[in-house]
Amino acid sequence: MIITGDDEKEMAKLRKNLFSEFEMKDLGLLKYFLGIEVLRSKRGIFINQKKYILDLFVEVRMLDCKPADTPIRDDAKLADRGRYKRLVGKLIYLSYTTPDIAYVVGVVSQFMHSPQEEHWQAVLRVVRYLKMTAEHGLLFKKHGYMEVHGFTDAGWAGNPNDRKSTAGYFTFVGGNLVIWKSKKQKVVAIECRSRVRGIKSGLIEILWLRRLMTELDLLPSQPYQLADILTKAVNSKSFQEVLGKLSIGNLLT
Repeated sequence: MIITGDDEKEMAKLRKNLFSEFEMKDLGLLKYFLGIEVLRSKRGIFINQKKYILDLFVEVRMLDCKPADTPIRDDAKLADRGRYKRLVGKLIYLSYTTPDIAYVVGVVSQFMHSPQEEHWQAVLRVVRYLKMTAEHGLLFKKHGYMEVHGFTDAGWAGNPNDRKSTAGYFTFVGGNLVIWKSKKQKVVAIECRSRVRGIKSGLIEILWLRRLMTELDLLPSQPYQLADILTKAVNSKSFQEVLGKLSIGNLLT
């Protein structure tokens, strides 16, 4: 069980009551949970999955691989279905703390049933990218406000196989990235409708957060904008600029 909060007296009271009812042990501040490391500093709370990434390198025998500066390339190429599904499954779990691979993981996940050699090479490129970014994680810190910011975009007809679009969005609460999603749309649509569908997906999440914040008496009011790396492959410079704006990287150094 993980107990969080700002009221030390209430937390101590809760622990005391729980210890009276159940056989429990206080392990102190959360440091590691389900493959996710939690680090604290004066700047804020930092989470990453470095150990999980290193274990992944060992499993696929790529400890000595050459790192990549982006997780996908335009001319990306696969074979063993079981091996492919296992590795992509691990990448899906990694994307819970690494939004920078969310788009490409969504792409390679579409070929789980019949992967080709080019798909396998695309997955291995993600692994090489993880070697360069194993120290990266998300930083959560106080910014002095609790508004909700939303960034949404849709890459029109970006899938070369079925011409469907990919929609994606980032959502921030109090300046901290809390929710992101990259997903191929179910139908083929003209560009304007594709973008409307993308905006709709982001707005649904934002409206839910606004309702939650309202219930907590923290009503936000800020504009919502665009997010490219969840909908398409971009060049290295643009990719790194977006990561900086999202507070993704090795931010403790």
